[in-house]
Amino acid sequence: MSRGGPKIEFNALTRSVKEIEARFLTPHLGPPTLSAPSRLETLDVAACMVLVHGALENFVEGLAQWAFSKAVQNWIYRKKTSRVTASLLLYEQIPDDTQPSVFDNIRKSLEDAKTRMSKVVHDNHGISPNNLRALFMPLGVNVPRDPLLIASLELLITIRHQWAHQDRNNRTKITRSAADAQTTIADCLTFAKKLSEEVASVRP
Repeated sequence: MSRGGPKIEFNALTRSVKEIEARFLTPHLGPPTLSAPSRLETLDVAACMVLVHGALENFVEGLAQWAFSKAVQNWIYRKKTSRVTASLLLYEQIPDDTQPSVFDNIRKSLEDAKTRMSKVVHDNHGISPNNLRALFMPLGVNVPRDPLLIASLELLITIRHQWAHQDRNNRTKITRSAADAQTTIADCLTFAKKLSEEVASVRP
């Protein structure tokens, strides 16, 4: 992951989403119509939303892992601290005074923080604003707060949840046309880009 970074992670996400859209949305993108989406379009939009949700989840986890791994490497190999280093240490209990040096105190705290953050990434199961704050606030990274983008992200999450976890009561699911889904996904990619820029700006 240390060879990656925000730009590489975002480019990989963009490629993945384009491939998913080409497979599931493009066949349904025609002239505007007043009729409801067909059953095939509804299923393809649902499949697209589930897959894009998974791609976004991988993206945010990759960003977080890159940031905390970079912070640890920069301390161990260059003795360089950053906002991520400070934030990780603030989220850790101060180690006892049995360590032989200040360098080792910080190294131990960073390694402990890295272990904790690795568990947070491993146990992460979502891309909601709360999930994202749990991943990125300990790294000193602000999660974008644009209401329009968050609304699109939450719509994606809702549709993904409805289709990935079948409802035994057969309650009505949210349906969107391929064109509407494409707009929602574009907003989610804008959100992802802003998040990757936030990670890059803290220079872990």
